[in-house]
Amino acid sequence: MTLETFGGPGAVGAGHGLRHIAAGRPVPGSVHSVSVSIPDVDSVIGYESGDAATRSRISWGYPRFRTHPYVTRVAELLVREGVPDGVPADVRGGGAGEGLVLVRSARASRAAVEYAGLSPGAAFERRGLHGVRLPADAVSAARVRAYVQHTGSHLSSREAEDVLLDAGLIDGRQAEATMADAPSDAVRAVLATAYGVREPADVSLHNSGMNAVAATIAALSAIQRESGRRRWLQLGWVFFDTVSLLEKRVVDAELTTVADPFDLAEIARVVDAHAGELAGIIAEVPSNPSLRTPDIPALREIADRAGCALVVDATIATPYNVDVLPHADVVCESLTKYATGSADVLMGAAVISADSSFAADLRAELPRHGDEPYHRDTARVAARIRDYARRMDRVNANTLALAACLERHARVVRHVGWAYDARSAANYRKIERRCDAPGGLLLVDLKVPLEEVYDRLAVAKGPSFGAEFTMASPQIFIAHYDLLATEQGRAALRARGLHRDMLRISVGTEEPERIVEAFERALRPA
Repeated sequence: MTLETFGGPGAVGAGHGLRHIAAGRPVPGSVHSVSVSIPDVDSVIGYESGDAATRSRISWGYPRFRTHPYVTRVAELLVREGVPDGVPADVRGGGAGEGLVLVRSARASRAAVEYAGLSPGAAFERRGLHGVRLPADAVSAARVRAYVQHTGSHLSSREAEDVLLDAGLIDGRQAEATMADAPSDAVRAVLATAYGVREPADVSLHNSGMNAVAATIAALSAIQRESGRRRWLQLGWVFFDTVSLLEKRVVDAELTTVADPFDLAEIARVVDAHAGELAGIIAEVPSNPSLRTPDIPALREIADRAGCALVVDATIATPYNVDVLPHADVVCESLTKYATGSADVLMGAAVISADSSFAADLRAELPRHGDEPYHRDTARVAARIRDYARRMDRVNANTLALAACLERHARVVRHVGWAYDARSAANYRKIERRCDAPGGLLLVDLKVPLEEVYDRLAVAKGPSFGAEFTMASPQIFIAHYDLLATEQGRAALRARGLHRDMLRISVGTEEPERIVEAFERALRPA
């Protein structure tokens, strides 16, 4: 594989995403792209169901869910070179690279081995890289992969690229803008200003957004466990990997859920019922995928009465639109999304509130549970994050224009979920920094089969959001295909106001007239 494999016809960049893109093309076209074009519902179903023909056309994916081709090649290289002596008998020997999972750090390797119940010798280091040799036991192997996915502790494609270049297996690195001079300091400085943090050191950088969330929950769990607090409260249906951290006991804690994030009386009742047990409350602003915003100031009061932490994921709203740190102990953000806007790098941040009673402990504990990003990823984010504020100004204005367009199409559109919909607007306005700043995500509840709109829509279509180019995603298929496949699962989705014919839109920075026209064409009768 060479750099020429990527880009070319069908690739997209900022301002150029309003077109149909061939199935399987990396989006935006960089070798480090975090998305892939899945342009029609038949391809989505084939991709999610593991159909061999579809997977042969669409071999790419979001790097936490599909192993990056460069990482696969590095795994194959390491397998050819052999593994260290003393690998235990319960670990598969020899074979291709898929018998090896590569991770960002020795910490992640040890943690994945422990979570899967493997012998310590299953963790290894070679060429300065860390990983886990997958066992022959399929259940344990799946637990290794689940740990890496849910904690975002995978090996970076840029680190893999450097290994392959050093080994003479590729001709060069992806050409891209980066910042070479103190990039970590530059990223922290921008985020500290955006969040209103006095000390940039309270901005902790991580291997991915999920790595920041996982490290935060694990660190607070470790802090609170000393006082017998082992339970987390989840509000509504948040991002499925965040749920998995607790449901699958990736983090050693108990989970309680309040289905309706707007029901403060029920939240208070559940908190009182678990008095003395709660380690923390996890919320999103807005939530992913349903885009609901809970009452964050009220949650702060509830958390204070319970003596527990409040963690808020503000990736969708961004710190330029909402001011949540005064109410939270930690705010997490995926810098892969709007902070970078280029859809070609994974990185995350956890921002500690200096006013939190947990602040001192968190500063010591967070590094023990997360992974630092690879230096080239940080350099890429540093080059892009300088335009974060300007990017959000454009995204906000375009989202307002597109929301108005969608609401005119009552024949096709049942409801538009976003920061300013009827149930969320009052709560969102309690924390927004300015008017008309909804962020860039819309969840469109369609009256017609998804195919009638999605297949005709001339924008980038695939996983991820927050790029400078407009993207659409059949989000329920991508995030919850297993539930769509059974009647029981579909009933569980309906109970949360979700179903197959919902379209998530990530609004970009193109000219608003172009965005609106692309959707007008797709929403008109065929």
